[in-house]
Amino acid sequence: MLYSWIISLPMMICLFWAIFFIVRFLRKSDEPRIVGTILLFYIASTILYTDHWLYFSNHPSFIGEWSYMIVNLCVYPLYYAYLRALTRTKITYEVSLLLLPAALIAIFFPLNTHYGWLTSDVVIGCTRVCFAFQVIWVWVRGYRLLIATQKRLDSIYTDYRSHLLQPTHTLLLLIGFTAVVSTLLNLLGRDTFDGSLLVCIPAVMMSILLFSLGYVAAHTTMPAETVAPQEEEEEEAKADRATTAETDELFHKITTALREQQLFTNPHLTIQDLANAVGSNRTYVSACINRRSNFSFSQLVAQYRVEHAKTILLDPQYTSDHDAVTNAMVLSGFASDQTFYRVFKDLTGTTPLQFRQQNRQK
Repeated sequence: MLYSWIISLPMMICLFWAIFFIVRFLRKSDEPRIVGTILLFYIASTILYTDHWLYFSNHPSFIGEWSYMIVNLCVYPLYYAYLRALTRTKITYEVSLLLLPAALIAIFFPLNTHYGWLTSDVVIGCTRVCFAFQVIWVWVRGYRLLIATQKRLDSIYTDYRSHLLQPTHTLLLLIGFTAVVSTLLNLLGRDTFDGSLLVCIPAVMMSILLFSLGYVAAHTTMPAETVAPQEEEEEEAKADRATTAETDELFHKITTALREQQLFTNPHLTIQDLANAVGSNRTYVSACINRRSNFSFSQLVAQYRVEHAKTILLDPQYTSDHDAVTNAMVLSGFASDQTFYRVFKDLTGTTPLQFRQQNRQK
């Protein structure tokens, strides 16, 4: 009984999230492309793990070897399509390339069954190799995609919205581990585990991962400006051709605006706000900051915020440590105390309270 329940877990979890995202898709409360891709992922996963459950329960399967191989080769590419949709990156030839083995199997397998060109072992072996290639591709490219998007967010916002992707980033690392396991299991073949209690181990692992993926996807939203629109590409090229004098002049305007107008005290400051203040566009401003300071936009603003917070922390008018720390956070433009403590410690090596106590004693 316990064995049957455990091996059915991945199927039930996938079915739960498939229904959840169907409802969300029909309500149109989220971006259709994002919800649609994760929905397709869970539909394919539900079919795949239903077949696993039927196979290891010794029940007749409604899906044959042909269909099983197709679905198995669709799961990872669909999750990669979701990552690209989430980060508002164009779904290019990569996804099509990753789905190509599934399309080839759909065409070749029935023909091979009829004409007998290759043995079934050769065909299955080829699909396992393709699966391993997909896993490596999705993990490496997905990791790079998330890192690039996090940098993009840091170049637009100052409230560290790149941390919105942290759960997805962590899960991708977990996927890297489970992908190795699933690849090895796929190469060995599920016949190896037929009737063995060992099948419960990957079943539990995949259940945890599949539930976590769905939970994070259900709670992760991305701002519209995650990726630069297509029309900004020309502006980026122009920014790369800017002279040193032009870059120096713009950077002087940027630092002057931050220092004199104290734009950094706005917790929701964006690079577009700064660009408006200096009479430029956000592409030029971002490129200028990167060249002159080697910081991203959010990192540069964090420097100003921390320096301003130091002044407030040492202000003698605040006799209470709690009041000093709270005002330092609010008046310096930090959106939350968690961000304030993390950024302050990263830049100073101490917490705000420690900084106040150490420097007031001098």
